[in-house]
Amino acid sequence: MRQEVLQVICAGLGTLGFALFFHVQARHLLLATLGGALSWVLYLAVLAGGGNVFVAALVSSLVVCLWAETFARVRKAPATIFLIPGIIPLLPGGSLYYTMSALIATDMETVILKGKETGMVAMGIVVGILVASEIVRVVLWVYFHREKFICRRLPPSR
Repeated sequence: MRQEVLQVICAGLGTLGFALFFHVQARHLLLATLGGALSWVLYLAVLAGGGNVFVAALVSSLVVCLWAETFARVRKAPATIFLIPGIIPLLPGGSLYYTMSALIATDMETVILKGKETGMVAMGIVVGILVASEIVRVVLWVYFHREKFICRRLPPSR
C-alpha cells in the first residue's frame, strides 16, 4: 500500500513537471496535475483488480480524457491542457527502454515480451482516448440537437 501511495505522489509530481514544461496556465495547473495522479490511481486499481496492461491503460486514459473534456468546458479552456499532462504517467517509457536494451543485446525473447507490453499500453491509451472523445462527441451532439427532436414529437398547438 505504501508503495502505491508513493507511486501516485510521484505520478502527480511528474505530471506537474510536464504541465509546467508545456506552459499550462497557473489557474489550470492543479486540475492538470490531479488528472495525472488520477490516471495512475486508475491504472494501479485496474492492475490490482486482475486486469492486464491494455485494459488498465484503456480505462485510465478513457477516464482522464473525460476528465479533460469536462474541465475544458468548465474552465473554458482547451481539453489538451488537461489531457496531455494527464496521460504522461501512462506512457510506456520503461518497457520501451527495456525493449530497446534487449534489442541491442540481441535478447529476442525479452524484445518480444517487452515490445508486446509497450504496444499494448500504447494501444490502450489510444483506444481509451478515442472512445472517450467519441462519447463526448455523441453526448454534445444530442445535447445541441435535443430541441429539434423534442419539437418533432410534440403535437402541434392549437
